[in-house]
Amino acid sequence: MGDFSPKGMIMNLKEIRALFELRSGRSDLVDEGGADTGADFYIQSGQRTLERLVETDKSWARKHAVLAIGDYYAIFKGCRAVKEVWISTSEGRVQLTKVSQTEMRTLYYEDAPDEVDSGDTLEYCLVSLRTYPDGDNVTIDYLYDHQLEDDATEDYEYKGIIFSPPTDKAAVLEVFGLFYSPTLTLDADSNYWSVNHPEILLMAALYQLEVSYRNTEGAKDWMNAIVLETTGLEKDLVEEEIAGVTQIGG
Repeated sequence: MGDFSPKGMIMNLKEIRALFELRSGRSDLVDEGGADTGADFYIQSGQRTLERLVETDKSWARKHAVLAIGDYYAIFKGCRAVKEVWISTSEGRVQLTKVSQTEMRTLYYEDAPDEVDSGDTLEYCLVSLRTYPDGDNVTIDYLYDHQLEDDATEDYEYKGIIFSPPTDKAAVLEVFGLFYSPTLTLDADSNYWSVNHPEILLMAALYQLEVSYRNTEGAKDWMNAIVLETTGLEKDLVEEEIAGVTQIGG
């Protein structure tokens, strides 16, 4: 099987995996049928490295959730950082004001969240969903002794927000922020990196492989190549952001 360049190609996980086997020489990490026997760990680790390293036009996303009357919290997966929270109703769309958990306690200290009178939702705060001991039910708690349990137990994967007052009408919650690209797990899976920049994803997977060898020079060489490529992506993003923007003098 000859070498080939994936640049400009749309690839799925199985194709990335095959190329990883070829470039790494680690046939033990992919079986004869092309299935994973260890390669996916490095590919997935490489993706996380890229997403921590560089911001692209697809790093930002919007998560929507339909709210019923009386709802006061939301939990969601895949979010790295919440930037803005909006509520949309039949009356319009409003951006909520971020407050701390302490401020939320001060504003609504007399009642548990589900006992606060409904109204126009105004504020939100981020809440920790980790419980101790790890593995207990996820809890949402900002009023000292009031804890509200949800069915979700994978607290490491979730972020949570509380908003108040609880909604007094049907609404749509919109969370805008940094979100991870979907993890490649099935052979046919693809994401931002495998579709747009499979060559960089491959570099990142090979970087992680060198790290596992504790090969400092090899890892450094791959990281230099990754930075060279991703710097171009960041420049593209800056050009897009400033396009059409003119400075207005004071």
